[in-house]
Amino acid sequence: MSFRPLLFLLAACLGAGLPDVCRAQAEGMLVGLRYQAAIERPLPYYAGSADSLLRPVYRTLLLTHQDSTFTVRTAPDVLLIPVEGRFWSVGAKRSVYNNWVEDFVWAAPSGMRPELAGIPAFNGEYCAGHRVQSILYAGPRYLALNQRSAGYCEGAAHPWFFNTLAVVPLDSTTHTGLAIGDVLTPAAYTVFGSRAASHLAGLPPRQRARYNGVPDPANWSPVRRGGRWAVVGRIEGADETERMLTQDLTLPLTLPASMAGLPPADWARVRTFAPDAVDALLAPSGAWMALLRPGQLSLHFVRGGRIGPAVMRRLVPPGAEVVMIRTASGTQLRPWRQHFDRLATR
Repeated sequence: MSFRPLLFLLAACLGAGLPDVCRAQAEGMLVGLRYQAAIERPLPYYAGSADSLLRPVYRTLLLTHQDSTFTVRTAPDVLLIPVEGRFWSVGAKRSVYNNWVEDFVWAAPSGMRPELAGIPAFNGEYCAGHRVQSILYAGPRYLALNQRSAGYCEGAAHPWFFNTLAVVPLDSTTHTGLAIGDVLTPAAYTVFGSRAASHLAGLPPRQRARYNGVPDPANWSPVRRGGRWAVVGRIEGADETERMLTQDLTLPLTLPASMAGLPPADWARVRTFAPDAVDALLAPSGAWMALLRPGQLSLHFVRGGRIGPAVMRRLVPPGAEVVMIRTASGTQLRPWRQHFDRLATR
């Protein structure tokens, strides 16, 4: 720790009431990241709008603070989600069958072998195309996916394309998607429909006619934006000839605390301190913060709403984005540390 962060910590500890930053109780955050990784060599498949040289990859960081000391533990190639006293592992497998490529998102209790679907023989033998899945949100009950597919099968009238969002149960990753009102509140149906109608009403008539006027209530997702979870609904083209036409609408809805994991950060304050910030995660105690910047994650003490200089920095893959946040403190944090320590010894 450099001299400047030490001064910031000393000032915090001398403040009235000895804030949480000085107390012995440990506090931790699990942070799930998604980034794009290059594959080793080009594959011989038609990718359409997908980039055949990249695939989504995931990583989990355990950030802990105790007695003014930070530690960072890492679990590569997996999202580790605490669920009722145990961890679930979540990841993705990319499969290739001739000129067809497909991602399979999987989830299973840690230590259990996940059940992975395979590419249907018809797709592999008679189609050229892809189905790419990216995790946008991960929590103890749900995963949210962005799903994109394009291609052509022998004998078909034309190629196809679609790009949809889906929120699925953690234990059912092949689910087609849960309606927004079933996950949030029934009022969310009306909010999504009203927002879509308002957006379409502002378009010229010919452009408006290209969209489906009634949005699919299952075409939605939480998306991380500006230090908070935004709720996004996607509207699509009116028919199969307009499937490449999509529009994401930010909905005036809030994720319940059980899904969000953390309250939103003061994004204006964060951007004043770090104009290049991609995301900010303020610990529940308010005593420290993790800032995600391009290629880097840094840890900072916070006092009186003021962000101190970086105490610790860790490199992260370029383009990394937050897809999961969970927190714990005290004795609840101990099994998290133990789980990561066991992974490190394997």
